[in-house]
Amino acid sequence: MELVSWNLAGRVSKCQAQVEALAGLGADILTLQETTARSRVPLSDALKAAGYQHLVDSFERAPDTSPLKGPRRYGELIASRFPLEALSPNQFGIPWPERVLSALVHTPNLSIELHTTHIPPGSSNGWIKIETFEGLFAGLAKASERPRILTGDFNTPQAELSNGTVVTWAQRLTERGVKTKARFRGGDGHRWDLGERNILVGLDPYDLHDVFRQLHGYERQEASWYTRNGTGRRFDHIFASMALDVRECDYIHGVREEGLSDHSPILAVFASQHD
Repeated sequence: MELVSWNLAGRVSKCQAQVEALAGLGADILTLQETTARSRVPLSDALKAAGYQHLVDSFERAPDTSPLKGPRRYGELIASRFPLEALSPNQFGIPWPERVLSALVHTPNLSIELHTTHIPPGSSNGWIKIETFEGLFAGLAKASERPRILTGDFNTPQAELSNGTVVTWAQRLTERGVKTKARFRGGDGHRWDLGERNILVGLDPYDLHDVFRQLHGYERQEASWYTRNGTGRRFDHIFASMALDVRECDYIHGVREEGLSDHSPILAVFASQHD
């Protein structure tokens, strides 16, 4: 089973080319972020034409679609070659419920609980970012009878060091090491740090593991998004249960370099132990 997660950057004019690129990767499941009310229909039509007959999206599942404007204009979409069963958008206590989309994926061998998210950036949304992280963690930090996958654009971490140290945005890198700020964005820096860190590494005890680091360790440096001055950040992640047996996980940089999005997709290949 192959899965691709990709932030599409809301580029309506690129929908067809984006779907062609996705179809070329041959994945069975797609989790897409930064979809919009304008891109929803062309994306859905192109995905169905490419063989993804099963779709759920935030605009269909949100309790009230009217707020999906301005800073809340972005939603998520899950497309699959396997049947999907949409899950309630209210299972996570977060400020903007449309920022997490959940479904059961019914593969021929097992059902998988799938969640995808686009965490609001703190630079423009402040503590909504951490409230989203906290609600997401509270909803996932528990045992599950089903294998689970969490994907998306998390807008964190700031950096990852080769010794395995994860640096959040509430921390400062200095010559003496990493220091957590007492105050950050008008609030408690330690709370901000914990909010990001709980998702990045705190889900391991609940059988949700960063599959890229699971395979490649921390010596390999990667980035899925770049600032204007060329600084790379690994913002896009896939976390999964051990039973799904990840075999490959890599970033597909070519489509970003072609201008189809400002993010690189992340692809994972699973060989479930249930096969």
